[in-house]
Amino acid sequence: MDDLPLLELFTRLREAGLQLGIDDYQAVLQALQAGYGLPNRAALARLCRTLWVRSADDMRLFNYYFELLIGSEEEDLLNSEQYAKEVKNVRLVTHAALAGVLILGIAVALRFDRPQNSTTTPSGSVPIPTLVPTKAPLPLPTLKPIPTPTAQITQNQPIQNQPIWQPWYLLLILALSAGCVWLVNLLMQRRDRQSAEPSIPEPNPAVTSELLHEIEDEVQVAQAVRQVTSSHEEISREHLLLSADYLPVTQRQMKQNWRYLRRLVREGIPTELDIDATINQLGRYGILLEPVLLPRRVNRTELLLLIDQDGSMVPFHSLSHRLVETAQRGGRLGKFNIYYFHNCPDEYIYRDTYHQKAELIKDVLNRLRQERTVVLIFSDGGAARGGLNSERIELTKAFLNQLKQHVRYVAWLNPMPRKRWLGTTAGEIAGLVPMFEVSRQGLSGAIDALRGRNKNLV
Repeated sequence: MDDLPLLELFTRLREAGLQLGIDDYQAVLQALQAGYGLPNRAALARLCRTLWVRSADDMRLFNYYFELLIGSEEEDLLNSEQYAKEVKNVRLVTHAALAGVLILGIAVALRFDRPQNSTTTPSGSVPIPTLVPTKAPLPLPTLKPIPTPTAQITQNQPIQNQPIWQPWYLLLILALSAGCVWLVNLLMQRRDRQSAEPSIPEPNPAVTSELLHEIEDEVQVAQAVRQVTSSHEEISREHLLLSADYLPVTQRQMKQNWRYLRRLVREGIPTELDIDATINQLGRYGILLEPVLLPRRVNRTELLLLIDQDGSMVPFHSLSHRLVETAQRGGRLGKFNIYYFHNCPDEYIYRDTYHQKAELIKDVLNRLRQERTVVLIFSDGGAARGGLNSERIELTKAFLNQLKQHVRYVAWLNPMPRKRWLGTTAGEIAGLVPMFEVSRQGLSGAIDALRGRNKNLV
């Protein structure tokens, strides 16, 4: 399991928009440790689909990234068949090589131990005479047969020398066999290493950039992702998954909420057909003289976003940047202005995050259109550090009173949870202006307050 790029697959799927958490990743690890999804890539793909895929869009994204990082299932089947054929061929070659080595070793041994057949006759021996039977003469009574002297004859019978198997012949055969086996195993291991290297396929054109961009807004920040290891091991620093998104509310949810902040007014050149007026005209004159047109409806809401910068708000800079980005790109607002302050607006507010481009508050407020402008303040209100600061409460109260003279609706977004407001400066400020925590429900409530629907909600 350590060789599987599951962590990279999990990360890429999250970045593509799949709603996956650390529990989903650990579920796959536990299933793998239990023996599921291990036979081949097809089994692994089925396991991951079962635990991670929840829609047709998720299925397309999963198939694309699984093929990109791990490989296709068809390729796995073809590789398995090809691997089985190669293993069979290698085994045949191995057996043939071993047989050839054994035969060669036996032939070498027989060549040097060829049997020698010979017949020897020692020197001084007399060849055996050929005895021809003859009729013996009539014996005389007075004579005794005199034995004929014969020479001692020694004859060595032919002896066939048997081949003697010397120990070093056997060692030679064994050494050749072992060398052949080692060479074949080395070639097989090298081939396995080459075939194990993953090949990265070309990107699938079926997954369009439009789909990836649409689902990208659903990315949420990950807490930590473990590698394939035991559950008791610590998660090292390099295995943390960092993301620019903020967990309580996603980028897509921000865009959707900003689109509800609108005040539609018909302005400009008439381009839309007024069906009711056209029908009435037709009924009045009995003939269609010309269609009645209306100007298009446009959003004339002007948003003034005031962001608390630096100090206790440093951890929330990325969230403030996301608020600005989504309001500019997805808000479709009539006008959008951003100013920065520190702790509490006091005489000056700034157009840049470094507090270099200052403008008087009264000058900024005088340029606002009261019937169109709404103000959203993003600050912790002292809840991050805790405690009560009476001076900050008074300054904030004075600023809010000045602000309400120029705009109709004001809302406050607090990145700290509501339970952290009690007993702090933020809790006191929440009694002066509708204050909401940064979450999907909180952002929706702040938008409703800016539309004048929840003015008394705290």
